[in-house]
Amino acid sequence: MRSIIIGLSVIFFALSAFITYKAMNFQSYTTAYSYLNDPSDLTVIPAPPPMPAPPVAAPSAAAETLTQPGGDSEADKAFATEMQEVITQLENKVATAEDKIAGIKTVNPDTQSRTVTVFGGKTFRSGQDVIQDVAYSAIENLVQEISAFPNSRILIEGHTDNIPTGKSGSDNMDLSLRRAKAIANILVLHGISKDRISVTGHGDTHPITSNNTEEGRAKNRRVEVKLLPQEGAN
Repeated sequence: MRSIIIGLSVIFFALSAFITYKAMNFQSYTTAYSYLNDPSDLTVIPAPPPMPAPPVAAPSAAAETLTQPGGDSEADKAFATEMQEVITQLENKVATAEDKIAGIKTVNPDTQSRTVTVFGGKTFRSGQDVIQDVAYSAIENLVQEISAFPNSRILIEGHTDNIPTGKSGSDNMDLSLRRAKAIANILVLHGISKDRISVTGHGDTHPITSNNTEEGRAKNRRVEVKLLPQEGAN
């Protein structure tokens, strides 16, 4: 977007310089024409005796063109008007682009919450809270991003599919909470203060897709890590 504004500005200044050049040439031509037709600067010479007038021939088209005053000036005026319209259009485009840039807002985790990472269906098997498959690089990237915003709080939300756990006294709500705690423990082991971390479980109450297929259940079986603004921040 910034490169578009710079390009439009260059075109705008180039057209302005060209119009100024044409206007200076027009002013110079007008001044010279006025000077040649000013009788106050001319020496008065007595007119010679009248002579018989020669036959008047019809002026040619080329002669009419040369003797028409102001022909070039009208063309210059029309050109200047056209260029001014082009400049006005460019100014409007530049203003519109600047308004769009001004309207872009940067999300700051210190003042606005956002989801940083989602651990998907491969992380946990259905009905289990043991971490199965998490790339070390993914954990490292998550820790680095969290560390870059030390004033933000961390919320870890666990989710499950709609398959019953089959365990007495342990439903999907409890399972989702245990999954969130498993991710929180990894962050603490990597140096993130536990005082910044909050965990919660939603069970199967917040699916992001249908649970009717294995693929859909895998997507719903997830843990989301979010950065929250510091308490008291606007």
